[in-house]
Amino acid sequence: MQSKQQIAVIGLGVFGETIARELTQLGHDVLGVDQDEQIVDRLSECMTHAVIADVTDEQAIEELSLADYDVAVIAIGRNFEATLLATMHLQKVGLKKIWAKALTRQHQKILERLGVHRVIAPEFEMGIRIAQELNYPNVQNYIGLGDRDYVVEIVAGDSLNDRTFGELIEETGTDVRLLVVKRATSVHHRPADTFTLRKGDHVVIGGTLDDFRKFEQYL
Repeated sequence: MQSKQQIAVIGLGVFGETIARELTQLGHDVLGVDQDEQIVDRLSECMTHAVIADVTDEQAIEELSLADYDVAVIAIGRNFEATLLATMHLQKVGLKKIWAKALTRQHQKILERLGVHRVIAPEFEMGIRIAQELNYPNVQNYIGLGDRDYVVEIVAGDSLNDRTFGELIEETGTDVRLLVVKRATSVHHRPADTFTLRKGDHVVIGGTLDDFRKFEQYL
């Protein structure tokens, strides 16, 4: 079980509020920070602590003792200058792990150069996800692992029914790996290439982007 963490969520718009609520429900100690008094009052009972503060003010960061937290998520909306200032102030007080929301590719590069642990580009990432789902209706989920490697979950359609994975690999000339197959209530981990797929199976496969493009007819 994941150990309890102290997490600060800075900026309680829709994005930040969602993160703070979910982390609280998962049992973490969550501090929500926003400079809008009405937002803080509305959300004060939805997380461990909620405070009014202007995080562009270095003294405000120091007074919140955020250096004691495990991680801070900067989820400020459209004010990228505020995101930069909050990032630099958090780094100055010694917080090692910072996640920050980026609005554009340029913002993402700036935050990466500042040493932000994880840059989140929700609109860009969601745009890609929606496009992929529209392009490949059978794709349920996917994870990019970097270096053009992906893990993809698909629902097997007619083209995969009564086919073994070995047959598909031979037919496509790819190195896609079969990781998990979920059929009704049973789960098969690392099944052999001789495993016969059925329509409706949830199939998790791993491979490179080039391999998946060759495998496209089955996605």
